[in-house]
Amino acid sequence: MKRTGQISGWCINRISKFFGNIPAFFIRMFIPVRKGTVMCWSYDFKQYSCNPRYLTEYILENNPEFTIYWIFKKNVQISGLDSRIRCVRFKSWEYFMIANTAEFLITNCRTDAYRYYWKKRPDQKYMMLWHGGVALKKIEKDAEEHLGFTYISKAKRDSKMCDLMISGCKAQTRLLKEKFWYKGEILESGIPRSDIFFATDRHKEMKERICKGYGLSTESKLILYAPTFRRNRSLEPYRIDWSRTVARLRDFYGTENVKILLRLHPNMLNKVDISPLLNDPSVVDVTRYHDMQELLCISDMLITDYSSSMFDFSMLGKPCILYATDIQEYDRGYYFNFEELPYPLAKSQEELEAIIKDFDMEGHRKDVKEFLDNKVGLFEDGRACERIAEWMESKAL
Repeated sequence: MKRTGQISGWCINRISKFFGNIPAFFIRMFIPVRKGTVMCWSYDFKQYSCNPRYLTEYILENNPEFTIYWIFKKNVQISGLDSRIRCVRFKSWEYFMIANTAEFLITNCRTDAYRYYWKKRPDQKYMMLWHGGVALKKIEKDAEEHLGFTYISKAKRDSKMCDLMISGCKAQTRLLKEKFWYKGEILESGIPRSDIFFATDRHKEMKERICKGYGLSTESKLILYAPTFRRNRSLEPYRIDWSRTVARLRDFYGTENVKILLRLHPNMLNKVDISPLLNDPSVVDVTRYHDMQELLCISDMLITDYSSSMFDFSMLGKPCILYATDIQEYDRGYYFNFEELPYPLAKSQEELEAIIKDFDMEGHRKDVKEFLDNKVGLFEDGRACERIAEWMESKAL
């Protein structure tokens, strides 16, 4: 039975949604869809990042016929965004107007239309550019028992509304067709956020800018440690003896200048105190940095566990190591056996140090290429944004 406080909170939430949908209803009744208007958001209005970001930046340079709006919740830092982007606060009057009259709506995650005060109109095109590419952990229909009824209902409604999903590899196309409750168009365009891996002329500028922001030398060897989240939010799986690990890394790279960039999953933000993981001077917390792809581009090595960032990083041709001490307990299931992945796996501190000491870079590159070609069917080439923009041009009013 719900307590009184829970019931009143539920009622307030329902009432606020109801009254929020009233202005949205009248906008849809009396104001037509506006040609060339694009509304974008990422991770529930919390970031300027991922696929909507990279598609936005391409459109700004190549498709001036489109006017782009980005939606953000309160307290999200938006300074520094391109002045051609029109920033709007979620739940503001302007938000109601844009959500219900934009010709294109673009996001990277599931949408609960009722909670967002929006009902798709016949002239609107909704593009759900999923935030992953190659998947390791089981997702959507394959993870129903972990997702819950509310999420599954939302996902099914979202897929029914959707006009376009995109794919960067044969394995992802199969997932979208079979596991996403989706019967619509799939554009095998590549993933917008992966285009940056092929724009190597931009990587030097990224490193200089990010290093300056964190007070690091551009001569540093940067090791990105980016594990995924655990439902119990325990820090135990993330504990690494960095003094010992950094010593091995210094030997591997032949320099004393090694820094660890700690990037925890956004689901950990404001939920746990991560200071126990920052107990070595070589470790720098970059969890709040807005763009994971840029961190991948500037890093010399990736250490992760179950994150699909391993596949993204592989496009850069750099070494990736898996560190997973709880591999038997992790509860989502996998699409690949760890034995068939081309990344060395450490289940302990000692194994991690041994892998770094004996790392075979030439063999690693060969194994990764064979895996991406034969197991994944990767077809990324740095032109995803171009192809999606062409699709938008073809569907415009």
